[in-house]
Amino acid sequence: MMARYRVGNRFLSQAEFDDEQDAKWIGGLFLIGALVTGFLLHRYLVNPEWHKAIRFAVTVIPALGMGILLACLHRIVRMLLSLAFVLAVIALVIGIIVSLI
Repeated sequence: MMARYRVGNRFLSQAEFDDEQDAKWIGGLFLIGALVTGFLLHRYLVNPEWHKAIRFAVTVIPALGMGILLACLHRIVRMLLSLAFVLAVIALVIGIIVSLI
């Protein structure tokens, strides 16, 4: 028996559901990577005395590149975030146990 997932008014197979979830992660990681990189570059690297076109290029081109890189590595990022969550829960449990001893 094949698993079916309901998303809105559609019923998706496992592969279609995984593709839809990946698309959400890819879009989110691209936005986060591009925005954070652009903000940090603009804040710490860009000289306000540079011409506007140079400031724009120095900010936007690397930001788009980082967004694309994170989007391409979305499976690794998801794995690392899951691992970080599991380790945080384990640290919390260990902390509670240590405080009780």
